[in-house]
Amino acid sequence: MIRPFSFFILAALLFAGCQNQKNVSETTEAKADTSTLIPLETQLRVIDTHFSTDSVQLSFTVLNNSDTVQRFCKWETPFEPLLGKYMEIIDEQGIEAQFTGPMAKRVMPPPTESYIQVQPHDCVSTVFNLAKNYTIKPGKYTVNYIGGGVSGLQKGNEVKIAVNGK
Repeated sequence: MIRPFSFFILAALLFAGCQNQKNVSETTEAKADTSTLIPLETQLRVIDTHFSTDSVQLSFTVLNNSDTVQRFCKWETPFEPLLGKYMEIIDEQGIEAQFTGPMAKRVMPPPTESYIQVQPHDCVSTVFNLAKNYTIKPGKYTVNYIGGGVSGLQKGNEVKIAVNGK
């Protein structure tokens, strides 16, 4: 009785291992295809200098400086503003602002609709409210897009902000 049961567990583990291996190799092949491209550049900009603890409007831009169309996954970027921790917000004392937004578990690989294309020598931008996902108190902060992860985007510039009370 134990043997047939063990056989089914072993078969299930082997089958699962083969599926994961296939997905990993597909991801590796996709990265190898894009390794010769100029990486997409990210830019974070301040929209307005009047910030409050509930409104910190910033602009996030992805630039394609290459001669070919490129794409990135919008997961873990401000293009999907209410899901995930993708910013680093450090105050003058070196303390990081607390992330309060939701985190999402994702199915890999990302579906086609999760990608945004950027035409050659063009850019895409979005505006988002940093205070929606982070506890922002009055004070001065340095803000960075963390980059990496499933988005494939690299860390960009930092911006300095001063936040007043409500």
